Amino acid sequence: MKKKLTFSKIVMLAIMAVLPFSMYAQEGKKQSKPVEKYWYIQADGGLSINHGDLANYNGGIWDDFNHFKSQAFQNWNAHFGVGYQFGKVIGLNLKGGYGLLSGHKHGQALVFLEGTPAGVHQDLALTKTNYIEGNLNLTFNLFNLFNYNPRRVINFVPHIGIGGIYYKAGAVNQMNVDGETETEGAELAPAKDKRDLTFTVPVGGEFTFNIAPKFDLFIDYTYLFTGKDNLDQVAKSSEVGRIANDKDMYSQLNLGLRVKFNNPCDIEKMARESKKITYRVNPDPLVEGEDGKVCFDVIVTIPGEYFEKQAVMNLTPYLTYNGGQIDLDPITFVGEKVKGEGDFRVNYKEGGEFTKHYCKDYVPEMENSELKADPMFYVYNGNIYPNQDEIVKNTYFTRGATEKLADGVIAKPIVKEPEPEYITVTKERAVKKLTYFFNKDSYDINGRRKLNKEADAAFKDLLNAGETRIEIRAWASPEGEEGHNNELSNNRANSADKQMKNIIKKAKKEGINIEGNGYGPDWNTFVELVRNSNLKDKDAIINNVNNSSNKQQTIREMCDIYPELDKDILPQLRRAEIYTFETYEEQVLKK
Repeated sequence: MKKKLTFSKIVMLAIMAVLPFSMYAQEGKKQSKPVEKYWYIQADGGLSINHGDLANYNGGIWDDFNHFKSQAFQNWNAHFGVGYQFGKVIGLNLKGGYGLLSGHKHGQALVFLEGTPAGVHQDLALTKTNYIEGNLNLTFNLFNLFNYNPRRVINFVPHIGIGGIYYKAGAVNQMNVDGETETEGAELAPAKDKRDLTFTVPVGGEFTFNIAPKFDLFIDYTYLFTGKDNLDQVAKSSEVGRIANDKDMYSQLNLGLRVKFNNPCDIEKMARESKKITYRVNPDPLVEGEDGKVCFDVIVTIPGEYFEKQAVMNLTPYLTYNGGQIDLDPITFVGEKVKGEGDFRVNYKEGGEFTKHYCKDYVPEMENSELKADPMFYVYNGNIYPNQDEIVKNTYFTRGATEKLADGVIAKPIVKEPEPEYITVTKERAVKKLTYFFNKDSYDINGRRKLNKEADAAFKDLLNAGETRIEIRAWASPEGEEGHNNELSNNRANSADKQMKNIIKKAKKEGINIEGNGYGPDWNTFVELVRNSNLKDKDAIINNVNNSSNKQQTIREMCDIYPELDKDILPQLRRAEIYTFETYEEQVLKK
């Protein structure tokens, strides 16, 4: 080697100087933080420093730069690269770039690698050697060996690799030295016409500064050992010939920017900004019902661009009073990319409003109490934990601010009511007798002929039983546009009316009064059928539809996710129901 390198000493001093930062702002939880793996691209540029034969390397590692600062600032390089971080410590990157090298040498014995000797103790200058290089580097995040933190502000990352340099050596000139003045004289070796190729071994390290979850700024110093000695066309001389195994070297001091292409799940940020979540309770304050139960809804509103796609939030409400508390069932919210199931799935861009219903038996301790909740966040790791004790035991987590949701329970007063007085009244009610069904977007009663034959037979039985007053109530499934559904339901009522009049005519019945109306999309029956179905996410489906500004579009999207809706639920809504009327007596409170 051309000098005694102190690079390893510099690395050790740097580690000792910056090591305290590795412990900065760590929470010290029992479970370690989840490891982030990600791709990245980077670009860097800065100074190229020559450590070859035509360089002033009389002092330490920086003397090559310090002696000719004006010239050194003209020797630049730039790179572009791509890499992957495999885990806490190990990474790999591939980068390529372009650069320039030049240098001076005073009073040294040098020989040209091609041609005649340069002479003894001459002053020589290298103009510009330009090079194209590429290398593959293995990186090591040393601070993460001690304490893993993907959000650490400062990291130290040594690297070592293998690469190649494709270069064209610049011209070598005789220097004229007059006191402190230096000028270039005769050209002793012209610039090379063709490029040459050799391997490199890059060794270095960088300090990275995490300026945002996806962005690192870094300062890198890399020393590159090459496989040849002709980057500057000369070699050191032993006064009688060339010194063997004397390879050229150069280094780079660069500033760069790295952009990460992972989508980091920043649960620390979610905890810090948990006040963005708003809560309502209905009713507030809580009230004991007539049945001795305290029933209420907890309504959670999560803003858009808040809930990370791989995050899980456990919200555990509880009634706290002097001397104890009553725990309620937790609510689990999951991000849109979480594969496990929770109570509610939250879209990252839109957020949403979510309602959980509770009923608890009233106990006297509830009278002077407060309803509170603690949000807890963790990254999905293949498990959804049922309660906060399991979260603490099994995974890394963060806590949001404790929230007061509502005041305690107003107990039902004990009042002796007077004995009520009732009277008997006669009322009339419509009774559904049969149903005609239709295909999607159709009002052709023959489209579902097998089912509708059964309806025809049932209608004939009504006529034979002496029914004379008939009402038709027709509906449409709610996934279509509302105007279209209103027209479709009216047409279905007309089809049923026509079908029954044909049956009346064939049965030679008279005095039958038929009234019919279309009622458009049947939202209420849709919700009832979903609630009574075996669908796993039926509460989430109902919430998504109820909270949507475009319910028809939301139902169509839900059908893509849950084919059972299109197969089992919606066909039951495309119908015309046939009602007759009956009278009955009812006891009502006397006014």
